[in-house]
Amino acid sequence: MAVAVVLVGVAGVAVFGIGLLGPDRAPTNSSTADGPRAATPTPGPPPFALKIDEIRDCGRTCRDVTSTLRNEQQTSATDIGVTATIYAGRGTGGTAVWDGYEWVGDLDAGGTYTTTQQVSLSLGDALAVERADGWITIQTTVEYDNRVVTFTRERRVA
Repeated sequence: MAVAVVLVGVAGVAVFGIGLLGPDRAPTNSSTADGPRAATPTPGPPPFALKIDEIRDCGRTCRDVTSTLRNEQQTSATDIGVTATIYAGRGTGGTAVWDGYEWVGDLDAGGTYTTTQQVSLSLGDALAVERADGWITIQTTVEYDNRVVTFTRERRVA
């Protein structure tokens, strides 16, 4: 992500000015104008919130993405790592055009972790997005306390 990424958004990340992680506070299975969202089931309230704080151009197909991961749980989370992957097209069956990983470590209840990652696509990867009618799918996985939560979001960016 950016998550951030971070998180790379951690996460969360951006391509052509669109946040990888988006402003989602929790995984959902609802649909939006940007496309459907899906997530792995987790019991109880959402354990984390992902937020894109800032996106800056660093080239034609490059963005510096600052994002924040917040522990929404009532207890600390440990051994947190965030992986974000951007796919050209709708769904995760397309070409992976970018991926990133961010080690977060531990977060107290309500604690946050902010980082900046550079999301840079090759011209070939940018062409793959263009050929997919401008759609990308961003999949962000947060691993923590021997658990996993995955956010998936489709966005039209071109």
